[in-house]
Amino acid sequence: MARDKLINESCYNGSCIILTTKHAKSIAISPPFLKILGASIIEYVVDTDKLGTFSGEIEREGNALDCARKKCEWSLDKLGNKIEFAIASEGSFGPHPFIPFLPCDHEILYFIDQKRNFHLHLSHISEKTNYRTEKVNSLEELSMFANQALFPSHAIIMRPNNREVKNPIFKGLNTWQSLEYAFKECIKYSEEGLVWVETNMRAQFNPSRMRVISELVTKFSNRLRTLCPRCNIPGWGEVRYEKGLLCGYCGSKTELVKSEIFGCVKCGYEESKERADGKKEADPANCQYCNP
Repeated sequence: MARDKLINESCYNGSCIILTTKHAKSIAISPPFLKILGASIIEYVVDTDKLGTFSGEIEREGNALDCARKKCEWSLDKLGNKIEFAIASEGSFGPHPFIPFLPCDHEILYFIDQKRNFHLHLSHISEKTNYRTEKVNSLEELSMFANQALFPSHAIIMRPNNREVKNPIFKGLNTWQSLEYAFKECIKYSEEGLVWVETNMRAQFNPSRMRVISELVTKFSNRLRTLCPRCNIPGWGEVRYEKGLLCGYCGSKTELVKSEIFGCVKCGYEESKERADGKKEADPANCQYCNP
């Protein structure tokens, strides 16, 4: 079985990669790319809000992956064929898919290598987020929300509770004075006497999100340093997994992961590998026959 090929100097050393963003994401993306790949990030600043906003004025078309891909293609379309590499990120926020009642940050990074003609995307789910929304009817309730939302280091968005009322909407609130002013203005337009308040999840207003993006970029950069053992194209890594780890007591297949499948983004070559944690059999507690 061939082994993963790590290179001392990455294929992207000295390269410039175009990042399509409106929200200063190079703060999170540039350091890992420079340290791990030797590549520089150049921001292509465009109004990516046209593809959708967290606060709902513009609905996102398609899913987060579609949006991240469109951002990459946007820069390539606008800047021309001389651009070899483009990258973009997109995030979504809501309930954790595996842990009940816990909010999460789901980040996606999308990369296009026009020089080698391949696309690569990775995702990362993290519970390290301040994401929350609430209806408040007093400055006391607002203060409690703000403290829980890590304000003022993390900004806040506010609007009347009726989301059909497009204005007023206040974004990027990061001082107590601006927060109090926005509350008094919004409550004037609320027939119910309620104000809708939410964390501002735009990257430059949310240090927690920046850290999650950085975690994903580090993982992504290491993958771009890894070459396919067959065709030497960068981006070799885990593409899926196989269930069926055998029960250590009765030998039946369980729903636990048995092996990890690594693959190439270009030639399609794949290898099956044992679990990274070295676990070779399942506990009977996870067996539907031993523990129905």
